[in-house]
Amino acid sequence: MSSLEQTLLFGTTAIILVGTLIAFVWQYFRNRGGDD
Repeated sequence: MSSLEQTLLFGTTAIILVGTLIAFVWQYFRNRGGDD
């Protein structure tokens, strides 16, 4: 595997993980705010 492919693979994985985390946190705070 070339360096570029490794970087792309890592970047894609990082984006997916961060996106999932942001979606989870956003939903959590949205639900909390709606209860007040």
